[in-house]
Amino acid sequence: MRVDAARLIERLRVAYDADALPGAFKRMYLDERDDAFEVMLRAFPGEAGAEVWKRELAGYASPDVLGVSHLLIAWLNAGRDLRDACRFACLAPSGPRFEPGALVDALASTWVAIPPPVRELVQVSRTPSGAPHSVASPLESFLLDAAEMARHLCGYVDPPTLQAQLSEIFGDAGPALAARLLDTSAKLEEQLCAQERDLERFVERVGKRAADDTEALATMTDLDAMGPNQRAWVQAVAWHVMKAVATMRGDPKTQPRIADARSAKSLIVRIMSENSPTLTEDTWDIILAEEDTDVLAWWVALANLRAYDHHPSRVRPALFENPELRRYAMAIGRDERQMAEIGEKLEQARAEQKT
Repeated sequence: MRVDAARLIERLRVAYDADALPGAFKRMYLDERDDAFEVMLRAFPGEAGAEVWKRELAGYASPDVLGVSHLLIAWLNAGRDLRDACRFACLAPSGPRFEPGALVDALASTWVAIPPPVRELVQVSRTPSGAPHSVASPLESFLLDAAEMARHLCGYVDPPTLQAQLSEIFGDAGPALAARLLDTSAKLEEQLCAQERDLERFVERVGKRAADDTEALATMTDLDAMGPNQRAWVQAVAWHVMKAVATMRGDPKTQPRIADARSAKSLIVRIMSENSPTLTEDTWDIILAEEDTDVLAWWVALANLRAYDHHPSRVRPALFENPELRRYAMAIGRDERQMAEIGEKLEQARAEQKT
């Protein structure tokens, strides 16, 4: 079950003191983009949050790994001071004591010195927090994160500021370190411009083919925009669910369990614990607040549906999470003519598979 950051913090306060709370939050927080450190640093802007980040950074022997780049990006995105990161990473007795030149190379890999206009096209693929993914965005994310995790960086530090801050921390070595960072960043900028052109062409081709994919159903708000493939899979799952409801109502053992709201909800919880997509807390609140036994029976059948193909496995959680899609699917089950037409299509598809 997913819980938003503020709600999770309030729940953890009961069991953890102020010093231990940020670490507990980091361990338990789940996010699609795996930015728990950034969220933790924003949620706990004081030293307690910084200590969790510092302990993680101190565990690395070298800054030349993705884990360090990830931590630096989280630190900068959370609005923390670049100088504090450099001071701890290279000079603090409790820090990892990285060699300054190696740290500067790691900073360059975050794109902190690459101007935003150059990063703009790639950052289009960075889905804002809370916004639905486009159909192509999961593929874009996979391709980009394989080599360019720095696209998640939000900030930018201009060359004069970089030189001033590195000089403040590293003294006379600061200007040379700044020059090294800017030189490396210039080379990365050249590579990025070439990759952006290739990526734009590739995603355009893939996006056209992916526009009718079932993965987009969970966040779809305009059901009129469903493609034929999406609509066919939703109809097929809705047909199977309604047939399962009819079977349960004809079973003397199951019928009493779905005729009572409390019993039906207990059955949903048990089935989902054994055969469950991950649902949000809001969705569980809706399920547990429902008293209409027809709706609950439909949910029992949906929960019990075994989705071995990847399309039904996407449609099933979408029907739990997307209320508009769920109402559309449930309406299919009440339309005898539509149920008969879908049944005929499914029978025809099965016959074609056998030949």
